[in-house]
Amino acid sequence: MSVLLDIQDLVVRFYTQEGVVYAVNNVTYALKEGETLGVVGESGSGKSVHALAMMRLIPSPPGKIEQGKVIFEGRDLLQLSNDQMRLVRGKEIAMIFQDPMTSLNPVLTIGTQMTETLKLHMGMNSSQANKRAAELLDMVGIPDARKRLKAYPHQFSGGMRQRVMIAMGLSCNPKLLIADEPTTALDVTIQAQIIELVKQLRDEFKMAMIWITHDLGVVAELADTIQVMYGGMVVERGPAKEVFGDPRNAYTLGLMRSLPKMEGERERLTQIEGSPPDMRIPPKGDPFAPRNQYATERCFNEIPPLMPVRDGHPEHLAAAWYDLRAILEAEQKEGAVS
Repeated sequence: MSVLLDIQDLVVRFYTQEGVVYAVNNVTYALKEGETLGVVGESGSGKSVHALAMMRLIPSPPGKIEQGKVIFEGRDLLQLSNDQMRLVRGKEIAMIFQDPMTSLNPVLTIGTQMTETLKLHMGMNSSQANKRAAELLDMVGIPDARKRLKAYPHQFSGGMRQRVMIAMGLSCNPKLLIADEPTTALDVTIQAQIIELVKQLRDEFKMAMIWITHDLGVVAELADTIQVMYGGMVVERGPAKEVFGDPRNAYTLGLMRSLPKMEGERERLTQIEGSPPDMRIPPKGDPFAPRNQYATERCFNEIPPLMPVRDGHPEHLAAAWYDLRAILEAEQKEGAVS
């Protein structure tokens, strides 16, 4: 598969009254056609900001994309004019946000909001756009689709509003769908339904997807590749099975140990001690070092680059000055002896 999206050294800053916020720090990665990337990390890790920067949706001021390239199908999105970028949003790259009530206009009907995109990007007339909008609502499981086009957002439940947002995102057959924590505000049952729906539609449309979340359990079901972010940096990235089966960054391990397991040996859940970094202070070393029990002196003084974890596996990368696997194996042997 060829590369669809190539992000190079993306840097985003926010200039506030409290100081400069170092939100995204030299993020680099590539996304292949049809690939699903799960981006995980706690609040403030740079997950959503880096996606908003890709879409040129960073509010300015106070935000500013300081440097970097976002190459999408051979074009650097950061160099396009505002008019050119408007044609990319919705048609070639679509984005679904966490809270559909803040994304949908409360004074316009669902039909008006859906057909606007179809008319702009697909050149449809009102009759064609209404027919396509009804088909999309039906596709995402909303009954009486044609009648519901006349309804307003407040007349839909939270799960139904999110289905509307998915339908709007898919309306122009985008090549890339970015979903920014789209199931966080929903209960577990509805969350499972939305995830299953997205999987079906992804396979049907054969589109690439970036799914942003703080929940490792969600991306385990969806993602081909996992990308873990912390302190505005990518600290681990690789095929989902490898990252879950053989984590090489202590932060990834901490996230996994905080999740309950349904199968295998029961383990005590542990929390990651300490607090997230103050993003107003530029990192001198590994941003996770103050919370990392395995940190070395070098971790506090030098930022580790993303490197392949072992020869012959260039897709599994980790940023760490320590050998986490060797440390865990030593702990296991020590535990067995004692």
